[in-house]
Amino acid sequence: MKYTFRDITSSLTKKKNSRSSLWVQLWVRKASFPVTYVFINTGWSANMVSVLSWIVIFVAAVLLSVNNFGCMLAGVILTNFWLVLDCVDGNIARVKKTKTFMGDFFDAVAGYGPFSFTTVALGVAAFHTSFLVPEKYRYLLILLGGIGAVANIYMRLVHQKYMNCFFAAKKVLNELDEITLKDTENKRSFAYIREQIDKNFGVSGLFMPWLFVALFTDTFDIMLVCYTLYYLLSFTAICVLYCRKASRFESEVQKKLAENKKVGE
Repeated sequence: MKYTFRDITSSLTKKKNSRSSLWVQLWVRKASFPVTYVFINTGWSANMVSVLSWIVIFVAAVLLSVNNFGCMLAGVILTNFWLVLDCVDGNIARVKKTKTFMGDFFDAVAGYGPFSFTTVALGVAAFHTSFLVPEKYRYLLILLGGIGAVANIYMRLVHQKYMNCFFAAKKVLNELDEITLKDTENKRSFAYIREQIDKNFGVSGLFMPWLFVALFTDTFDIMLVCYTLYYLLSFTAICVLYCRKASRFESEVQKKLAENKKVGE
C-alpha cells in the first residue's frame, strides 16, 4: 500500500501538535513529513526509525567531539536530524495505526540519547573550541558535560521511579481507573510549567538552533554552562518535588490501607 502525503499530514491532530515545542511546530514537524513519506513508502516501520534515530544521535555525538569544524558541523546537522526522526517514527505509527509497547520503549530509549551522549559531546566540543577558559582549565569543561549528562538522566530516572511506585500503589488500592493527567494539563501546576520550559528550552526546543550558533561563534562553552546549570536546577527541583509528593502520597496510601483493613474486618 502506498501512503500519500495527505495521509501523513492529516494523521497529526491539532492537540498533538500543540503539545510540541515552538521549534518543533515551526519547522521540525514540517520537515518530518517528506522524510516520513520516503520511509513509510520504502517499508520502514516506526520501530526501525526509532532504532535508526538512536544510531544517528550516537554518531552525531562522536562527530561533535572531534576537533574538526567539518566533523562538528556534521554532528550538529545529525543532532538536528535526530529530532526530525523523533517525529518521523510517531508519524509512521499514527498513519499505520501501529502504536505498541515496543514502539514506546524504542522511542524512549532513542530519546535518552541527546540527554546523555550529546551533553557529554557538548563538553568535549567546548574543550576544543573555548577561548574564554584558559587552556590548563579546559578539562573542566568535559567534566561539566559529564555532570550535566548525569543530572539530566538522573532527574528523569527519579521521575520514572516515582511514577512506577505511584502506579504500583494505585494497583494495590484498585484505583488505576482514577488516574488522570490533570497535573500536566493544569497551566498553574509545577508539572505543566516545567514541561513547557523543558520542551522549549531543552533538546526539542532552543537547544537545536543554539548548536548552530555555538558552532559558528565558538561558544560551545557558554552553551554548556547554561545547560548544565539548567539541568542541575531541574534535577534539584525534581528531587525536592517528588520527595514531597512521595511523602504525601505515602500518608494517603497508608490511611486508605488502614481503612480497607477495617472494612475487611
